[in-house]
Amino acid sequence: MEKEKKILPIDFLWLALYAFAGFSLELILGMVTNGLSVAVNAALTAILWSGVSLFLIYYAKKRFDFDVFSTSHSPDKKKLVAILVLVAAVILVTTIGFGGFKPVVEFNGELNRSASALVFRTMYYLAECSLIVLVIAFGQKFCEAQFQLSPHFPSGGLLLAITWGLIHFLLQGFSGGVYTLFFSLVAGVLYLLCEKDLRWTYLFVAVAFIL
Repeated sequence: MEKEKKILPIDFLWLALYAFAGFSLELILGMVTNGLSVAVNAALTAILWSGVSLFLIYYAKKRFDFDVFSTSHSPDKKKLVAILVLVAAVILVTTIGFGGFKPVVEFNGELNRSASALVFRTMYYLAECSLIVLVIAFGQKFCEAQFQLSPHFPSGGLLLAITWGLIHFLLQGFSGGVYTLFFSLVAGVLYLLCEKDLRWTYLFVAVAFIL
């Protein structure tokens, strides 16, 4: 009988890096397709990112016995207040950076007031958030197991900042990079405030990210 392979902390780092690598599918899509509308590009990217997320959720549970949805806790009142303050802070920073309320600015600008483009852009953001929370969840699991870090330290958000955050300095310049670092760390804190409940984390991260 084949001996069952031991699950190591590094396995969860690889899962986090696989989720991070999923973001690159947008760049690959852009290289192999030309002239796509904003709506079509957003829709195709959302499909690719969602596919990666679903696969990693399945793979983590089947191969490493790690169910990202195993924790189910509703935030208590104190933590909910802290969560809402953080979400409001992100929205405020985003509004300042965009020079207005983000969905409205995008709708009147890049999306050319197209309702369908707005819908697909929202789907795009929702799919992106699925990868974001997976990097956090896998990264937190890795850091706590490998380095015995406190479960109250947002190591998952830190790993997201080091990967997804830093790459935005190349993609979106200095201001975009700083904002993404800030968002990554806040998202990591939200994960802990939600007591590692990925459903609640996804909800609040998505609201902060979209708005």
